[in-house]
Amino acid sequence: MMMNHKKNLKKTMIVRFGIWTILAAIISISTINCGGGSNVTPTIYIPDLDLSQYNDANYIEGWQNLKVGNTRQAFKNFNKSTLGREQLLVAFGYAAMVQGKPVEARSNFEKCLSINPENSQALLGLATLYDSLKETERAYQVYSRLRTTYPNDERIKNRYETIKTNETQNALKIAEKYKTDQDMNQYIRYLEIAANYSPEMTDIKTEIADFYAGRKDFEKATRQYEEILEKLPDNENILRKLADMYEKTGAFDSAIMMYKKIQEIKPGDNTLPPKINQLKSRLNEMNLPEKFKGIFFKEILSREELAALIGHYFDKYLERPQPVIITDIGNSFAKEYIIRICALDIMSLRPDHSFDRFTTVNRATFAVVMSALLKYLEKSGRESYSLRFTPPDNPITPGDISSLHKNYEIIKFLLNAGIIKLDSGNNFNPTRNITPSEVLVALQKVLNSIHPIK
Repeated sequence: MMMNHKKNLKKTMIVRFGIWTILAAIISISTINCGGGSNVTPTIYIPDLDLSQYNDANYIEGWQNLKVGNTRQAFKNFNKSTLGREQLLVAFGYAAMVQGKPVEARSNFEKCLSINPENSQALLGLATLYDSLKETERAYQVYSRLRTTYPNDERIKNRYETIKTNETQNALKIAEKYKTDQDMNQYIRYLEIAANYSPEMTDIKTEIADFYAGRKDFEKATRQYEEILEKLPDNENILRKLADMYEKTGAFDSAIMMYKKIQEIKPGDNTLPPKINQLKSRLNEMNLPEKFKGIFFKEILSREELAALIGHYFDKYLERPQPVIITDIGNSFAKEYIIRICALDIMSLRPDHSFDRFTTVNRATFAVVMSALLKYLEKSGRESYSLRFTPPDNPITPGDISSLHKNYEIIKFLLNAGIIKLDSGNNFNPTRNITPSEVLVALQKVLNSIHPIK
């Protein structure tokens, strides 16, 4: 009876771990000892620890036991560890994943990310988990985030590219079938799925955008044109189509920015100044503070104006926390936005609780603010939406900033996420003042990266 019990237990364990087969790009072979029972060979990738970041012997030993499959001893080590909750949630998440407990693993990883949305070990664990459960879109979203943060990591790159290629090809194949059947709604639906995985396919996205514009679904058309513009920033045809969508939806501020961009490309076009003036008149009719409307015609931006733009465009995503005391914004047109954004730690105050609202914003300072905004969005929206960026094929690094620069990692991430651009000389120009048009493009990129969780 005892021998039969052991055989049945071994069969149960093999079945449990069989569902955790992950593609070879993320496989790590090791031997696991499940609570002192028979050894099996799992296929769950356990990343290495950066030992320079950890000073707890129990945690390090526990991680080493986890990598060789000794989960019983790993749990003992982790329970003795004095590290904080964030690190322990990561450890227990991987341990649960090795044990074949996906619900528990996901819970631990998500709790960790609610503490620190940028914890790379938790993100990688979540991507591996989704991948193993065939939740492909969710896995792709997390791999995209990791690919943007760690553009040189070959394991992440390979898995990201594999999902991207497979899902794009599958969607295009199905789309072609619906096109043959003349079912345009399903045809467009699967073109959208393909473009979701491969947004660089601008011809497909243009077809989708034109389809929605023809059906007067201006909101969907606008989003598609915006995403195309990220890849083709100087395409006059797309700029005009997007300007038309903005005008039709009452976004006169954004329409003005599109026509001003066309004006830069075609300075001799006499039809553009009257069009800009017409839109300016319509903007002035909107119920917005005069100083807010004036932002779109300036060449530099103050801290006060930056807070106003973030507050205006992200209003529905920003919570209303307990306000903070700020001493120098009594007569500011952006007072409510400034208080809200500072309370959410998106922008900071001086030690004397002043905001310093008239100081101009340079590109390095703007990068820090954008990083804080992204951290807030990732943390507050974890249950309802995710942020998805499309990393470039080749990692982007600024030519004028050393890796020792205090904001280097922030700037590198924003560049690889396409939120901020380098100039033609491959320079970031950290001390140059940011312009309103650059800010609007960056904010729109972040807005377009927000995808509801289905």
